[in-house]
Amino acid sequence: MSRNVRLRELLIGIEGLALLRHLYDGNDADAEQRLAEVRALLDDDAFAGSEPTSESDARTGYRAWATSYDEPGNPLIALEEPVVWSLIDALPPGPALDAACGTGRHARHLVELGHEVVGIDLTPEMLDHARRAVPEARFLEGDVTDLPADDNQFAVVVCGLALAHVADLDAAVGELARVMRPGGRCVISALHPFQAVLGWHAPFEDEAGARRFVREHAHTHADYLAAFRAANLRLVNCVEPQLTASEVEAKQRAFRNVPDAALAAYVGLPAVLVWDVEKT
Repeated sequence: MSRNVRLRELLIGIEGLALLRHLYDGNDADAEQRLAEVRALLDDDAFAGSEPTSESDARTGYRAWATSYDEPGNPLIALEEPVVWSLIDALPPGPALDAACGTGRHARHLVELGHEVVGIDLTPEMLDHARRAVPEARFLEGDVTDLPADDNQFAVVVCGLALAHVADLDAAVGELARVMRPGGRCVISALHPFQAVLGWHAPFEDEAGARRFVREHAHTHADYLAAFRAANLRLVNCVEPQLTASEVEAKQRAFRNVPDAALAAYVGLPAVLVWDVEKT
């Protein structure tokens, strides 16, 4: 999939979302400001230019992202990481898997907690960073839908911000459950489906500087719950961190051009979905 994306489209979309969210409980002055900004965006040729944007597979996308993934300013990680860590902090040390481990941020925390950690990721470049960052862990290349691990191998499994990239949710959840011991716990985080419906994907620039994205699938709560039931995973907890002004400010193109609309559109919306499940 590829198309020419205009900055004007993004900004007008944000203005519209801000209007809808406050259609009945907002005020007339703010509504007039939103409409005036839409008119200005349509009239100003500075926002008329387009940028070719194409879809990429996850391996290609995260290969390009590997060198900058750990840089500060990722709003999803800022929301997700404290919640995931608060859940795994309560678990006793044991054999642990960081599935779709990326550069090893969760693996590093698991090691610090005393776990014996294996990290698995699709992207060799991400694994290279993880091995340097977390030499105490063992890292393997593999897909979350076909993990290179034994049945019932791990007492703790973490899968951070990955499952929304997977079209076949049942297959991925089934694999996470397969490698878990009975009574083991799995903490899964993903982009919230509400944001995926709004068009959030994982953007990156390729080696040539072209703008591309990795798709985020809008798996619903019902989809996750059905996948958990099929894999004999019992729900322990579900947390849905919401966007604050700090995370919205990190969305640079939106906040730089329409800051008031960006805040009105996004603050308070759930951005991440975190599941805590147990294998029965």
